[in-house]
Amino acid sequence: MITTIKSEWRKNRFRPAFLIGSGLIAAITGLAYGSNWYIATHPGSGERAVQLSTLYPGHFVDSVLGAGFPLGAALAIVLGAIFAGSDYSWGTLKTVLSQGPGRVTVWAGRVIVFNVWMGIMTVVLFAVGAALSALIASFEGAAITWPALDVMAKGFGTIWLVFIANGAIGLALGMLIRQSAAALGVGVVYLLSVEVIAVRFIDGLSNGAYRWIGDLFVGQNASALIGSLSPGPVAPAISAEQAVLVLLAYAIGLVAVAGGLLRWRDVS
Repeated sequence: MITTIKSEWRKNRFRPAFLIGSGLIAAITGLAYGSNWYIATHPGSGERAVQLSTLYPGHFVDSVLGAGFPLGAALAIVLGAIFAGSDYSWGTLKTVLSQGPGRVTVWAGRVIVFNVWMGIMTVVLFAVGAALSALIASFEGAAITWPALDVMAKGFGTIWLVFIANGAIGLALGMLIRQSAAALGVGVVYLLSVEVIAVRFIDGLSNGAYRWIGDLFVGQNASALIGSLSPGPVAPAISAEQAVLVLLAYAIGLVAVAGGLLRWRDVS
């Protein structure tokens, strides 16, 4: 297993998709901070008011949580689909499996490396957010005070779990469809459109009698988990504990399904 992880890391550490993905998550964070700073310093220029103090270091965890979902989650799906489906497109999977380790071992090593990359993207998200919040506070002459370590740790773990769960969707689709382009398209459309429509439809049935089904979707639980750390005027309907369990179930279940597909199907 260790050898498989090392080989997968060597193969993917300079992979353009992951490097570009890390750059995009940094750009998304910069765009979120830049647009909110402009709205805060130019009242009436946006559809909603933004308090300048929310961009200071004391609130940077809330800011990066908003930048990480849903755009960061969509990026995780794209990277998962590329990661799982590109070896089929290139015809390299058969070569990898012929080198010795079994299919399950190879898949486990690939999943571990992918989740490490999701952690790296989370580090980039938090590092850029912290740097920009400190820059804004310095520019505005405000005191720089950071959140408590447990708040930062919870925020980091939340975004990492959201990235892993959504990335697992891309991994499963890439393995199912056996190419990256169609898999990432299906995954992004599901996250940004199909799931939203399905949840609204289910929640409206019989005056909300089947709302519990809608509360089992990935996006609903990701939003609830983030909302539990960044509370708004309305408390999330899904508890943080349930959200963590559902996201873990999706991450583990989809990876297991994808591994089963690799184990039992012809790889050509």
